[in-house]
Amino acid sequence: MSTIESDNQKFNFYMKRFLVIITFFAITLSSCDVLEQLNEVKQFANCDFSVKSVQINKLGGFDFSQYKSVRDIGFTQLISLGQQLVSGNLPANLSVEIQAKNNKSSKAAISGLDWQLNMKNENYGSGKLNQYVEVLPGQITDFTVNVSFDLHKLLASENLQSILDLVMDMDNKEKLQKLDIMLKVKPYYKSGNSIREYPGYLTIRP
Repeated sequence: MSTIESDNQKFNFYMKRFLVIITFFAITLSSCDVLEQLNEVKQFANCDFSVKSVQINKLGGFDFSQYKSVRDIGFTQLISLGQQLVSGNLPANLSVEIQAKNNKSSKAAISGLDWQLNMKNENYGSGKLNQYVEVLPGQITDFTVNVSFDLHKLLASENLQSILDLVMDMDNKEKLQKLDIMLKVKPYYKSGNSIREYPGYLTIRP
């Protein structure tokens, strides 16, 4: 065997060993990363959750986010809202701001979550929050979900004035109880191209 052939064999032998070692460390690091993410999701599920605020941003196609009282609503808008209410369809866009408090000593984090919004024991929307949420030990983090639904379906027995009073005063807990809001969330984290979900939903109420 020539010296060149011998050197090539040695080179190939060491390269194979090098690739085996690199692969081993890559798998080990990947497994550690998955376990760390799983622990962070479990910690997220152990956070204390509360509904920080509820706001109807749009009603009947009109932007209500800047309105402070019913007096801010124009006459033309009131006529349109009244007509939509009579027709049996009053589309609304609702924002629910959730507060998560981590009382533990380790970080809580998720890649996103699935959510369901129930009001008066009926489902009024579901979707995904594709957003990384992190709650450090002893800290508080807020995140928001938005849902579109038919407010007339929820408050069919109410007149327009009562509905507007509720919409403009969503911070009033007594009025908010009329909606009987319950938000259910299922956290998840991404591992490579796969998504691993937390087993079951977490229930959050105002």
